[in-house]
Amino acid sequence: MTRKDIIDTERKTPAEGARTFLLMVCAEFSVAMIFYLFFTTLYASWGAHLDLWVCWSFLAIALVATTLQLVFFTPLVIKRMPYPLRIAAFGVCLYAVLSAVAVLMGWFPVESPGSWALFTTTFLVTLAIATAAASHRMRQEERTLNEGLSKYRNDGK
Repeated sequence: MTRKDIIDTERKTPAEGARTFLLMVCAEFSVAMIFYLFFTTLYASWGAHLDLWVCWSFLAIALVATTLQLVFFTPLVIKRMPYPLRIAAFGVCLYAVLSAVAVLMGWFPVESPGSWALFTTTFLVTLAIATAAASHRMRQEERTLNEGLSKYRNDGK
């Protein structure tokens, strides 16, 4: 007997399956890259270490960005803060971290105002696109949940 009021966690849409697959690929790639970086750093010649430090800096940025997301977009640290303020605070903190790493790692000529303008513009456009995508996804999830709640309420009457 199959109950229709219980969510079946074993059934997944093709999109859910593809998402799970991509998340697994990303996780496995990340683990493989960490091992690669670790062992290559141990055994590489000194000339190759500079490129390796750039890769290590990417890992550090990923860790910091994830931590900032937990701080600003979950209730773990900040309980009540308007969403636009969360985005602004997250953006300022991430920009500060990226700027410091850019200077330390020599990503671009830091004495050039044009390089800073391009770096800042790229950061802001990327933040805007990521924010729009996350907002769109959140609205879709909210709509789906509201439809399910409405259906549940109507079926219960």
